[in-house]
Amino acid sequence: MRPLHIILAAAVLASPLAAQQRHTITHEDIFLMKRVAAPAISPDGHWIVFSVTEPSYTEAEQVSDLWLVPADGSAEPRRLTNSKSGESGVDWTSDSRRIAFSARREGDDASQIYVLDLVGGGEAQRVTNLSTGASTPQWRPDDRALLFASMVYPGATTDSANRAAAAERKARKYNARVYDASPIRLWDHWLDDRRPHLFLQSIEPGAQARDLLAGSQLAQGTGFGGQLGTGGEDLAAAWTPDGSGVVFAATSNRGDWTHGDVVQALWLVSVNGGEPQRLTDGKNDYGMPRFSPDGRTLYAQTAPTN
Repeated sequence: MRPLHIILAAAVLASPLAAQQRHTITHEDIFLMKRVAAPAISPDGHWIVFSVTEPSYTEAEQVSDLWLVPADGSAEPRRLTNSKSGESGVDWTSDSRRIAFSARREGDDASQIYVLDLVGGGEAQRVTNLSTGASTPQWRPDDRALLFASMVYPGATTDSANRAAAAERKARKYNARVYDASPIRLWDHWLDDRRPHLFLQSIEPGAQARDLLAGSQLAQGTGFGGQLGTGGEDLAAAWTPDGSGVVFAATSNRGDWTHGDVVQALWLVSVNGGEPQRLTDGKNDYGMPRFSPDGRTLYAQTAPTN
């Protein structure tokens, strides 16, 4: 039967109808093609959340929303969100009931973390309110708090200090940029003096986010930073299995970019804050830390430097 299937397929492709449907691929075909982001699989393995972006040549008309589909393919995907701005960084609670994600919705000055109850239903609830925004949420193992990242101005240890720093820069009457260290640019945009920090946000009503790196010598160092990429600056954080700390990847010598190797090391910071402890030494880069299911082993990607 296999040769017959091949012959039939060839006949269909050669039919006049197929010929009419074919056309030369254009820039519009490629650019306007819907794009599916990486899936986020629920811990019980039953559900998958993914993002679908519908591009547009006009940025304000681009649409990106979250969809839900059963992992066994027993039903059609269901749209979860329908907002002008896109969502990103989906993370599931351990009981597979709720998801957290980052989005900039109406009334938000910057992206914030939202929580959506997929079992109870209803609208997504905003749980952060930082002037510097919030991204890449991760549920603590007990599902009672979230870890997320935000870009913080130098020396700012509170949100009010970040607001003041942003207002001061906005009020400047000049556009000149002054750099005393490299790198100064990433692909199509300039880098500024903000650096990524890790925040802890309890989901209790009225709780305030807490900067885990505030005041630390590591974060205050001029060479501090995360991994630079097209999606921004990433600290690649991971909860310890007991929820008492966070392991993340960061560099402390970014200023050596023009004349040496910039090394990404692994660090451990307590949920109570304090000075992060360096876990790796040497000149090799480390990233993507993950713990084994029993919590006894820490894995990470590593790349040797020259």
